[in-house]
Amino acid sequence: MIGTVDTVYSKILNEKRAVFVHVPQGDKTQRYPVLYILDGEDHFQSAVAIEEQLSGVLPDMIVVGITNTVRERDLTPTVSAGHDKSGGGENFMSFIEKELMPYVDSHYPTAPYRVFSGHSLGGLTVMNAFFNHTNLFNAYIAIDPSLWWDSQRWIKKQESELAKHDFGNKSLFIAMANNIPAGLDTNTMSQDKSGVSLVTQSVFPFVRYLRDSKPNGLHWTSKLYPNERHGTVELNAEYDALRYLFDYYQFRTTQFIGHPELNEDSVIGAHYRRVSEKLGYKVLPTESTINDMGYDCMGRHKMDVAYKLFERNVTNHPESANAFDSLGDYYVAAGDKQKAIDAFAKSLSLQETADTRKKLEELKGK
Repeated sequence: MIGTVDTVYSKILNEKRAVFVHVPQGDKTQRYPVLYILDGEDHFQSAVAIEEQLSGVLPDMIVVGITNTVRERDLTPTVSAGHDKSGGGENFMSFIEKELMPYVDSHYPTAPYRVFSGHSLGGLTVMNAFFNHTNLFNAYIAIDPSLWWDSQRWIKKQESELAKHDFGNKSLFIAMANNIPAGLDTNTMSQDKSGVSLVTQSVFPFVRYLRDSKPNGLHWTSKLYPNERHGTVELNAEYDALRYLFDYYQFRTTQFIGHPELNEDSVIGAHYRRVSEKLGYKVLPTESTINDMGYDCMGRHKMDVAYKLFERNVTNHPESANAFDSLGDYYVAAGDKQKAIDAFAKSLSLQETADTRKKLEELKGK
């Protein structure tokens, strides 16, 4: 099992709820966006794997997997004929807003950016939050959502009220699996009465409605997965959704190749100002990104830029022994013995390492 298992008692639902929590391995001062995953017993571990594999391409995130007790009760927004335990969606959303989120925020180093992801009935719950609890999350991932619910009466009601919503600074990714029987296509799937294409029959018209209505302020896209069915689409869709939502995040060092006129420190600063604006809070470049760029600039004899980068790192990460060790390497290359000694000594005061100790002793012996 990746992460930890927490138990949250819900007064609203009158039950204990198990939640899975993954926290990235960063420094103690770092705070992280939160990805909330429905059907956590099925989708939590794959979401954590994606998040860890794409570190640097995506922001490091806390992942919270919400497990089920009575799934149909919690993941349906209205009572529907033939579904005796349905319609508890609003209570479930109250649990998330008033009990789960405060618990996560008080126990873990969260940043004020939240993503909500769900598949099937979980996708229906995501769409309920998107329409009726819009400000709870910054971004929404609805994977093959069950918009067929209640004979599509619920989604038709939401469509009729779409113009009333302001989705400024909100993002939405809708994934559509290919649930269409052989011999039919997107134009003729309405002829299918077997129930096989039920999800697709409801999601495709909704996506067309979104395209035609152009919701106010919404950043959104949809994607069809022709080789995936309802039960297999979640993994690929989760990956693509996160790539889409954070397509601005990755800092590409390749942009400096063949462009010596670019100032690395200025470009990095501009990039992370944009990232901070998108996420709504200040985001600092990673220590390793700045460190690597600093050594690269030293190797290309851009010593003034290298100095700014190493200084940026010790300012942003004052408890990092490695940041001060790298600053010491800069001062050695620049010929400033005393400042190099001071930097290595500071590094060793934070963490004893054989390599830094050797460099300090060599300088003192000269």
